[in-house]
Amino acid sequence: MTDTGHSSPSPIKTGHDAHQGAVELKHWRPDPDWYSPIICETTARLSKLVLGKLNNLSFEGIERWNQLFSEETIAQRKTDQRGLLSFSNHVSLFDDPLLLANLGETRFERARWIAADHLNFFGSRLKGIIFSSGKCVPIIRGAGLQQPGFDYLIQRLRLGEWVHIFPEGGRSREVDHCLQLPLKVGIGKLICEAKPILMPFYHYGMQDVLPIGKRLPRLNQRVRVHFGEATVVRDEWWAHLLGQATDQSVLHPKELWTLATQWARDELLKIERRVHPKYADR
Repeated sequence: MTDTGHSSPSPIKTGHDAHQGAVELKHWRPDPDWYSPIICETTARLSKLVLGKLNNLSFEGIERWNQLFSEETIAQRKTDQRGLLSFSNHVSLFDDPLLLANLGETRFERARWIAADHLNFFGSRLKGIIFSSGKCVPIIRGAGLQQPGFDYLIQRLRLGEWVHIFPEGGRSREVDHCLQLPLKVGIGKLICEAKPILMPFYHYGMQDVLPIGKRLPRLNQRVRVHFGEATVVRDEWWAHLLGQATDQSVLHPKELWTLATQWARDELLKIERRVHPKYADR
């Protein structure tokens, strides 16, 4: 999401502390209810059936991804208070949950948190129940980066949990389904403030499973997922990103967010050039 200025959510008298007084978030339920694991895990099982069994799903570099979900790594993430931030391209309404449910943990307590548009996914009480149970976190478009959803995702990362984000800010409208640029700087804010483990991946084929404008997924389509390299946001990472001559402390936070966003863009573009048919003959 882009920072559009100093606009702030409308105040209300009641609501969850995580809402921070935002009336737009009245249907978001940050705390799980008894039914939340049922909804989340049932959706994951259906997603595994539709994409994992009824379509042709393949992976490259899956061992790098799986390592991030070993018991040892998960325990270390909790100890270090350093979460996992995965990010990818976005071409289909069902990239989540169809794709992400096939990538790893689906148990409610370990499933990903994911940023979601507050109007489309939290516009009614019923939607709020369903998508809150799916560990979706509402982002208010046009409200800038200082808003409850981003604060909540940062908190989840600092607790060592898994967050996924589509940094394009929405489904790509590019004719050839390439990465839609520029990326939204929200990912840079998450990187800078949570200092997580970063894992980029790029997928191709979801645009055929659920083309824009369609409501039901197609079957017997081929989807390929290519994983990048895991990167830990430490001082050494910043030194490499900024150059030894640049002191991180002298830069404005928004400058750091922009640099981190550009790094994420470059990582996705590197994978895209290996995966996308557009680059096959180059």
